[in-house]
Amino acid sequence: MVGHVEAAHIERAIDQARERGLTGSGPFEYGPLERLILRETEPPVRHAMSAPKSFVPLHNQPVTGVMPTFFHVQRMLLIQIERADGLDLRRVKVVTPVSRLLRLSLGATFAQTAAHERRHIAQAKRVLAKLPKGIPLPATH
Repeated sequence: MVGHVEAAHIERAIDQARERGLTGSGPFEYGPLERLILRETEPPVRHAMSAPKSFVPLHNQPVTGVMPTFFHVQRMLLIQIERADGLDLRRVKVVTPVSRLLRLSLGATFAQTAAHERRHIAQAKRVLAKLPKGIPLPATH
C-alpha cells in the first residue's frame, strides 16, 4: 500500500527534477535526519513502529492476491531508480507517504524504501520460523 503512494511521489519528484535540470553525480551524503530515519528503518528492528491507519492492510488476504501487487510495485520502483540516473540524489526532494510535511532526498528515499523492504523480509522470516514444520506454503511467483 505504501509502495504505490511512494512510487507516485518518486515519479513526480523525478519529473520535476528533470524539468529543473537537477543533475549531479555521487557519492551523495545525507543529513542527520535522513541518516537517523535510515538507521531506524534498517533491520534489526530497534523500535517497533505502527503503520499509519491509512496504510494498515486488510487482514486475511490470500498471498495470491497480495503478491502480484507487491511485484508490480517492485517493478515500478525499479523503473524509477533507472529514471533517476544522472540526477542529484541529494538535491531532489520527495514527499514521504507518511506526511506531506516531511521531504527526503531522492537518494535517501531509495535507501529508506530498500531498508523498509528488508525490514519486511526479516519480519516474514521471523513468522516463517514460528510456523510448525511440514506446513505447505503457497507458491508466490
